[in-house]
Amino acid sequence: MGNNGKENGTGTIRVIGGMSGFAIVAGSMLGIGIFLSPPIVAAQTGSAWPFFALWLLGGLISLAGAVACAELGTMMPRAGGDYVFQYEAYGPSLAFASGWVLFAAIFCGSIATMTVGLCTYQLPALLGVDLSTELLTIPFGASLSGSDLAALILVPTLTGLNLMGTQPSARTQTALTIVPIALLLLMSLYAILLYTPPLETTAAATAITDSAVAASKDWTMHGLVTAYMAVYFAYSGWINIIYVAGEVAEPQRNIPRALIGGTIAVTLLYLLLCAGFVQVLGLGGLATAGEAGTATAGALAGDAGRMAITILIACALLASINATILGGARVAFAMGQRGAMWPRLGTVGEEHHVPNSALWMQAVISCVLILSGRFEELYSMVSLAMVVTGGLTVGAVFVLRRRLPDVNRPYRASAYPFLPGLYILASLIVVAVMLSEAASNEPGAWYPLLGIGMLVAAYLLHRFVLSPSSNTTD
Repeated sequence: MGNNGKENGTGTIRVIGGMSGFAIVAGSMLGIGIFLSPPIVAAQTGSAWPFFALWLLGGLISLAGAVACAELGTMMPRAGGDYVFQYEAYGPSLAFASGWVLFAAIFCGSIATMTVGLCTYQLPALLGVDLSTELLTIPFGASLSGSDLAALILVPTLTGLNLMGTQPSARTQTALTIVPIALLLLMSLYAILLYTPPLETTAAATAITDSAVAASKDWTMHGLVTAYMAVYFAYSGWINIIYVAGEVAEPQRNIPRALIGGTIAVTLLYLLLCAGFVQVLGLGGLATAGEAGTATAGALAGDAGRMAITILIACALLASINATILGGARVAFAMGQRGAMWPRLGTVGEEHHVPNSALWMQAVISCVLILSGRFEELYSMVSLAMVVTGGLTVGAVFVLRRRLPDVNRPYRASAYPFLPGLYILASLIVVAVMLSEAASNEPGAWYPLLGIGMLVAAYLLHRFVLSPSSNTTD
């Protein structure tokens, strides 16, 4: 059937509507980043205008990527996202490399990182129990704590929800996203419009801010990029709807609305949240807060506020984990269909029409990463590769407009070529600075180069070993 029918020719069905699409985008973005990143940005900038300018810039660059992916997603509304677009733009070898790094490292690493984070910080606070106790030692020097065990239970549980069908997962995603957004919006508005900091708090925050401004008069490229990367981390996730494009109903309408509407909505929410953080804590107090949400809620409502924000963070993390599970499996599904992974991964279950094998493989890899205790190192290692693959995907808009000029494009990227070009320019700047830092003697600065090494190795493996014939088509 056509793109607006329920079936899409791959066995999956189009059941994700407009609200669920919005929730996948907004829920993927709204994670722990908006609570951890503002203190980093405040410490690196030291004054209000560059602080808010970076958050606005991050939203604009995310929007630039969103309009590009909206064009690609409506042009090719199929499961797989980056893999599908890069296959058409650059050929099978580069798509193979990006797809493997995306699925095995970025998606599975993200699932492990967020799940263990939730079970280490929010879950113990909600249950009133200590999960940090080491339960047993496993081979290769790793250990299993209570939080690791909880994460090992949570990953297959959320995977099981996704195995029940895309629609139940999408409905859960909507509930886990809309409630935190509404409550965080109310908290921000209350903080901005009604809260008056105590005089002693205001004086202390002003003193800290003055000190921070004095220390940051000479901004460095390293400091600004550090601040921008924190913003980039907070905004990441806006792209997730394209991985499930094959299951979006009326994709020509709902994919652009989800990408653009979700990105704009989260950008406005982030600006309001940051304004609330600054109003309550002061910029200097925010710079030393560690985690902005709990500090702000504690100042507004004491222990009850801290508990409320812990619940909201837990809901936001669950939404982000669920969306990551939903999207990551579709990358493996698309690769399995084209023979770039085990072909069974490209099949769907007869009952619920979801990629069962891909979902389970993703859960197994994520759990192995949790057991290894190396998932945070892996995620750090592929941070540069994430920027590169994102830039390549947005660059596919330029390549395909030249290579396939007559293909139907239900949505054409707004402000082309300027907005997509802005995204690529920002990615190039970040890559250049990270490469420069990698060449320094700072401990661990070279680590992200391993992610690029993985990308290059996978490309060479496919081009010259797995598919030599691709030499004539790439």
